[in-house]
Amino acid sequence: MRKDLELLHGAVDIHVHNAPDIYPRIQDHMETAESARAAGFRAICLKSHNFPTVQLAAAAHQEVPEIDVFGSLVCNHHVGGVNPVAVEAALKYGARQIFMPTVDSANHEHLVGFVGQHGKGLMVKGGLSKYSQDMPRISLLDGDGKLAPEIDIILDMIHDAGVILNFGHISFDEMVPLVAAAKKHKIKKLVVDHPYFSKLDIQQQQTLAEHGLFVNYTAGELLPRWWRVSITDFADAIRQIGPKRMLLSSDCGQLHNPPETEGIRMMCQLLVEEGFSDEDIKRMMHQNPADLIYDS
Repeated sequence: MRKDLELLHGAVDIHVHNAPDIYPRIQDHMETAESARAAGFRAICLKSHNFPTVQLAAAAHQEVPEIDVFGSLVCNHHVGGVNPVAVEAALKYGARQIFMPTVDSANHEHLVGFVGQHGKGLMVKGGLSKYSQDMPRISLLDGDGKLAPEIDIILDMIHDAGVILNFGHISFDEMVPLVAAAKKHKIKKLVVDHPYFSKLDIQQQQTLAEHGLFVNYTAGELLPRWWRVSITDFADAIRQIGPKRMLLSSDCGQLHNPPETEGIRMMCQLLVEEGFSDEDIKRMMHQNPADLIYDS
């Protein structure tokens, strides 16, 4: 079997987008699960910026039982923002990952110039209403630079459930106190996503890794529409931080990107060409994400 295809067997992708969604998606939850199963994946975790994916994940796993399909929740305006009630419900449904705000965060607007969507390549069907556009941007910090009190409640829930706290699209200035609060709550499963999309430099990534976060490098950062980093720099950064603190995910599902399994395959092949061993790739794409998504 080809090396790139062999490496997919046992993979765990904790960042996959699917239909139905308010954004156009290339596959629905069933198609995503079926293609991941066909490629030999062990598990995937579905993500929507707007609604919990736990129900879709449960339905997909029931129909495609040979692969584990997990759901998540993103703390954007559609679920009440940083809302402990929404987090509690998602966790009771079995969510394995809670994301801090993404497209509704103040930092997202800084990154892409839009709030509530991404701009070219990923716009809400029919556009956003003026009401939605005028909603306040979500920051985790209050006027005194302290974390909002709801964060402590949510961190307690995440700790008790033993699930992943994903930092979403928040700024590095918000990440620093969130790391401290997560440590106070003894949360061990911490992830910072697509650092090049989020404009985190290598020193910031290194700092987060040294504080116990897993840095999740995604195929989406290498693909044309949202290209953020060359494969050479991508590979060099992985070597600098080290595979022990790294994850590999697709962040695929958009129409301008390949389906999830192909996005992961392409990234695997590029890393093989950059000289990474099977052991290193499997550490980042099999072992580390499995340690996070499964109960420990």
